Amino acid sequence: MRLRISRGFAALRHAFRRRLGLVLARLLGPRHYQSVLSLDGVRSVLVCRINGRMGNTLFLTPLIRHLHELLPDAVIDLAVANARAPELLGDMPGVRQVVLFPHKTDRMVRRFLSALRRVRATRYDLAIDPVPESNSGRAVMTLCRARRRLGFVTNFQWAPLTHAVSPPRDVMHQAAHPVYLIDRAIGREYSPGAVRLWLPLREDERYAGQQVVARAIGRTDLSATRQVIGYFAHAAGYKMLGREWWLQFWNAFTALEPDAIAVECLPTAQHQRTDERFAGFHVASPRGLSAAIASMRMFVSTDTGPMHLASSTSVPTVALFRASDPMQYGPLKPNDLSIDVSNVSPNEAARLCQAIWQASAGTAWPSNV
Repeated sequence: MRLRISRGFAALRHAFRRRLGLVLARLLGPRHYQSVLSLDGVRSVLVCRINGRMGNTLFLTPLIRHLHELLPDAVIDLAVANARAPELLGDMPGVRQVVLFPHKTDRMVRRFLSALRRVRATRYDLAIDPVPESNSGRAVMTLCRARRRLGFVTNFQWAPLTHAVSPPRDVMHQAAHPVYLIDRAIGREYSPGAVRLWLPLREDERYAGQQVVARAIGRTDLSATRQVIGYFAHAAGYKMLGREWWLQFWNAFTALEPDAIAVECLPTAQHQRTDERFAGFHVASPRGLSAAIASMRMFVSTDTGPMHLASSTSVPTVALFRASDPMQYGPLKPNDLSIDVSNVSPNEAARLCQAIWQASAGTAWPSNV
């Protein structure tokens, strides 16, 4: 019942955003745009995605990679709202700066205007609103200085687009929308299998992450981390799974794979471990956590930020869903798996994880996906 109420509120918020967009579109009147975009002369790009969630921030990484491949000499600026975005995305190839807009903080108007001034300091060759529904992204796109503005056209699209394409008819992963938008606009064939989360890590970061995991399990041999199955048991609201679920899952998994070393990634250093039988560690930096996960053999997580960080590595990631759609928010690699735990028992989830665990035996993961 509580889960249905939560989904009902989410649906109401979604409907309100659409309604607001529809009203603004009618007030501003019809817009004229082109459906074919030329990238000739594009030397600067602004991506407008004003959202505070880490997952939605990481969903921009396939677009960043795609833009850098298409425009290797262009600079890419990112207008975002996740406080960790400068750390996560600031050093990515092609990215010049990350402009941080406020999200659920004090002095919202003042900070928004400050961020907007940074955006308006540059006249961009191309600005992109990368998702079909985002009134805040449309606001920044409307207020920025850009020769060309690209986005999805809908009956609730009110931004002054110069180029637009229709949204896909089928359900699509949130990380795929921006890549689909670019490919359709430039007349290139869209390849869904090429969409992957991407967070390139330096070798020193990877080494430090491996040390963190080795210390957590009490080993000096860093190669021991290749027997680790990491997990994150925490999430917001109804994405959270109870302690009893995890205890039953781990009882089943360790019976199947007694040599596996389970380690819990904790949201804070003071947080109590879900299962006292296993070691735990906390890494404050998202990149540091990603590097720690990259040293493991496998990772299991609820539908939350660490799951998306894990999916950006080469390590097989199992995502446990109960409130949102894995088709839109799940991990993307071929060796990843999404499990709907509202229909799958902890014991069955353990058996599904065992299959991935066994398939990953002896595999050496590449440095980056």
